[in-house]
Amino acid sequence: MSASAPAWLGDVDVAVVSHNGRQTLPRVLACLASAGAPPDRISLYDIASTDDTRPWLAREWPAVRVFAMATNDGPNPARNRAIADATRPYLLLVDSDAFLQPDAPAALWSAAIGQATVGAAVPVVVHDRDPGRIQYAGSHLHFVCEAITPWANRSITERGSENADIGTAPGVCFLLNVAAAQSIGGFDERYFMGKEDGEFCFRLRAGGFRLVEAPAAIAEHGSRPRSTWLYPFQIRNRWHFMLKNYEARTLALIAPALLVHEPLQFVILLMKGEVRAYFQAVRDIRGLARGLGRDRREVAAHRRTHDRDILSAAPFAVRADLAGGGVSRVAKRIYDGWLMAYWSVASLLLR
Repeated sequence: MSASAPAWLGDVDVAVVSHNGRQTLPRVLACLASAGAPPDRISLYDIASTDDTRPWLAREWPAVRVFAMATNDGPNPARNRAIADATRPYLLLVDSDAFLQPDAPAALWSAAIGQATVGAAVPVVVHDRDPGRIQYAGSHLHFVCEAITPWANRSITERGSENADIGTAPGVCFLLNVAAAQSIGGFDERYFMGKEDGEFCFRLRAGGFRLVEAPAAIAEHGSRPRSTWLYPFQIRNRWHFMLKNYEARTLALIAPALLVHEPLQFVILLMKGEVRAYFQAVRDIRGLARGLGRDRREVAAHRRTHDRDILSAAPFAVRADLAGGGVSRVAKRIYDGWLMAYWSVASLLLR
């Protein structure tokens, strides 16, 4: 910890979740040190890394506690272990490509402290290579279970300085209310990648907790395009997300919209030569569906907030590699408008 670093927050533990993070961890840990985090307050959960992460940590950061996850099952098992291991009321949960600015942890803490209804506080996430431009801010969940990211690629100065309640957030960085995270059962460990963070946020919101974005907290994120091998996980998990978490009335009312949306998703994948991902998702959803009744009962037992107060409709995010050209963008604008009109009626019927 540098001489100029601020005093650390007494009721906050720190957990970094990493897989083959040797190239980014030096900066991640330096950022935490600049924020005042003592090395012996930091735990690193290493997910079956095949690089030299652990020898490097032992040599350069011997006070950081390292917990080895034997198999790579995605970030969620490590996140849940960090939640279970936490000994203080709050846990700063950081990915190994999230670079926090020095005042970010304190700003997150200020947004959460003394408010039992705040389940998590999150930063504004900017692009690492262009930190003046937003990657994630003000996110919400579309009723067809897609992300709405209204501030994406806009200047950070446009966002303003006021804290705001949001609907969902990426897993880049959370300041978790540990008791709240435990009360909803933590992260779903079956979601290897894709919707794994959004699904947690939905259950946090459904459990009656708030998700607060603090723009005074900035996380620079080393973003990169996701590989195509992740498509089946993203498709499968989205279906399971809705079937597991949405109320029965919601599913019934949005079924006509989904009967349009799902074939469109198939056509887009077909045009991109990725249709195999769709059929793999169909195959893989069967295993998750076996426990669906139990899953829905668990969500219902913790529910305090209805879907109508969590879901919304606005232009949703489409990966750049799937977005297509000018005609596709015009078609998407028309489709977004139709979905917004549909939700304006469906949400009234859910009242």
